[in-house]
Amino acid sequence: MSLQVLKEGSAFASKIPYIAPIAGLLLQALTMRDEVKQYKGECEEVMQKLIRVAGLIINVGESCRTHKLNEGDLPAGLRAILSSLQSELDGIKHVLGECAKTRGIRSLLLRKDLFGKIKKYDARLANVLEVFQVRHEFITYMVRPTRSLQAELLLDIRFTLITDRRDIFFGRDTELAHIIHIIFTNIGSRPARIVILGPGGYGKTTLANAVLSHDRVQEHFEDARYFISCESATSSDALLIQIAKTLGLETILCLDNFESPWDQSDETKRSVEVLLSRITSLRHVTVVVTMRGAQRPGQTEWTQPFLDPLGTIGLTAAKEIWKRIVGSYDDFSEKLIMAVDYVPLAVALLAHLSQVTPPRLLWEEWNTRQTKLIKMGEMNRLSNMEYSIQLSINSHRMTSNPDAKDLLGILSMLPDGLHIKQLNRFKGILVDMDMLSCIQALQQCSLINMVGDRYQPHPIIRQFCNNQGFTSSTHKTALEGFYISLPLKQRSETYAEMVLEVNNMKGILSNILKSNYAVHSRLFDAIIEFTEFCISIGDFSTLLINQSVQCLLKNNVDVPLLIQFLEVWGRLCYHADDMETAKQKFLEAERWCLSSTIDVNNLYGSILIDLGLVYLCQFFLDEAEATYQKALEIYEASQDILGQGNSHYGLGQAYASLDKLTEAEASYQKALEFHKAENDNVGLGNDYQKLGETYQQQDKLDEAEASYQKALEFQQMTNEVLGQGNAHLGLGHIYVRLNRLQDAEASYHKALELHIAANDLFSQGIDHQGLGDTYLQMDKVNEAEVSFKKALELKKTANDLVGQGIALNGLEGCIWKITT
Repeated sequence: MSLQVLKEGSAFASKIPYIAPIAGLLLQALTMRDEVKQYKGECEEVMQKLIRVAGLIINVGESCRTHKLNEGDLPAGLRAILSSLQSELDGIKHVLGECAKTRGIRSLLLRKDLFGKIKKYDARLANVLEVFQVRHEFITYMVRPTRSLQAELLLDIRFTLITDRRDIFFGRDTELAHIIHIIFTNIGSRPARIVILGPGGYGKTTLANAVLSHDRVQEHFEDARYFISCESATSSDALLIQIAKTLGLETILCLDNFESPWDQSDETKRSVEVLLSRITSLRHVTVVVTMRGAQRPGQTEWTQPFLDPLGTIGLTAAKEIWKRIVGSYDDFSEKLIMAVDYVPLAVALLAHLSQVTPPRLLWEEWNTRQTKLIKMGEMNRLSNMEYSIQLSINSHRMTSNPDAKDLLGILSMLPDGLHIKQLNRFKGILVDMDMLSCIQALQQCSLINMVGDRYQPHPIIRQFCNNQGFTSSTHKTALEGFYISLPLKQRSETYAEMVLEVNNMKGILSNILKSNYAVHSRLFDAIIEFTEFCISIGDFSTLLINQSVQCLLKNNVDVPLLIQFLEVWGRLCYHADDMETAKQKFLEAERWCLSSTIDVNNLYGSILIDLGLVYLCQFFLDEAEATYQKALEIYEASQDILGQGNSHYGLGQAYASLDKLTEAEASYQKALEFHKAENDNVGLGNDYQKLGETYQQQDKLDEAEASYQKALEFQQMTNEVLGQGNAHLGLGHIYVRLNRLQDAEASYHKALELHIAANDLFSQGIDHQGLGDTYLQMDKVNEAEVSFKKALELKKTANDLVGQGIALNGLEGCIWKITT
């Protein structure tokens, strides 16, 4: 840059009080460049910085002249920087003057002192120049006449000098402590750059205000604590206007709702990231950014360790918020805050509503209106929960990928969300959707997150989406078809997938029942098969089966189908150890069989076999035997091979309970013949299991072991978890009697593992009892004591008085072992 250019620049800047003297000082300092040749090395860096400042001053002067800006039009922060710059230039001119005057010996004597002064001003000028460069960009944007939006924003800058703001603040103590630690750990070296991420309504703004109002932050930054809302800024230009007045001294700066300017087109996003990187590069500015989503802006080196995206706050903190707002708390208050999953904004809004509407009435309203209820006052993100959610759904990242909204609707239909192992399966179901890009968009906007291995929407977002109906009819139909067909397939092929989809299956099948689904017979078949599967894994929920029966009774009753539902309901109760309810359902099914005008004898025979099981458990042994005989007669009359096999199996159980072991063995052998003829692997597994128990009672230990092994083989083929557990338990008993204690220990452990998977508490108690007995024989007294105590605990839970006595005897055996 020539001195003539600077002279011309200072001429047209003469009417701007802050510009003219600086231009003059620059001109004088640069003119002295040739007069300090003996200090050329030391002064060169300062001179280069002065040239950069000169260029900026000329540009500012041009902008001020072009747009007719006077002193009062310049932002206060910019005026402060110019004033500081003038002071530094005045000092530099003085030092350069000293350098020019020194000659000869005096120059050598003073060289070290002058060199120190030059270095000091060089460092101070570098700092002022860094701030001035950013400030110069702001003024350049601010004076552009083509940006009409800026004039409006300047009238309503969402800018706050934090004094002592104390919001209602509970449940974020860990995050607050983490942020304060990061700020003051880095204060002496490189100020912190922190992003507070999370979904809308999760308390990001409240946490940021808590940071700026914290005692340590107040003490250190005093009045240089600034809170800037970016909510109305949708470009880098608007954002520049919002923050133009805040920089200069050591400052902590909070940019709230930063997603508004950042989540835009790629070009806008890049310009906003560049601007943010310039701000965060300032050595004296600590920056805290809050923004929706789970992704940090690029081009800034954010301070580590990163703050995790905010989650919900938990019951205790939600309760404190409620009590602080309302002053009271009851059971309905708790139901409400649990229903909104402890989302801070939702809790606070409901608490405010409960000041005029009792929580009991709000709860009744919630059951019909759900997220529509959570609002008060104006339509904005802080007073309306649905508005806050909609802001995220309408964000640029979401609108740029329309299928993402559809996928959000699909995931909201699934109570358990989408397991990562099912991703390829769903790609086949939703063939026209780019699943991966949709998932990325939803995660970036914090509309879903990973819970374990599952992609799940936040519960309150799920409620909102289900009420809005985001899913296309095509995708909804494809999804329903998948969940109806899955339980109708061969269970050995779908077992692992069914386990992953249990809760989703319940939700989808229940919702289909409420709709006008065309092919109800296929749906009902799927529900029956699914219920049988749930029984096999120890899930005894009756909601879906009850809903199905009510649906049948309200419409034209399909009697055979109703009988099947009552039967499977009874089986479920039987396996849940609720014998009275099981008997009621079987007897109700029997009444429908006897009153039916169509032939339902095969169904009747099946009901009798199930009823016989209940009689056995209730020790009505004669009734059980008679019931099984009656079932056998029905099946023999209809030449139903499978039914005859099941009847013989039931008779075997009755004979075994009556201590007629020879007759029991013969019945089980007969059952084997019929089940083999039908290739019924489930039946064969059960037959071998009972044969093993019968042989065990007869002290035929080798035959018992072989039978249990065969039972295990068939149960593994059919993925019968409970049956496999029982087979391993039987093997454990045999190995103890054969003095194969290590094999016994392994079998009991395997049985315990499977019984836990099947949620069978009663059998778990027996497993622990077997382990205790085995450890005692192995002289592992400590392990035996632990097992007996666990057995006693489980037996108490199952109200098994006999089992409790056996466990206590085992503990007495441990004491005896220790004392002898």
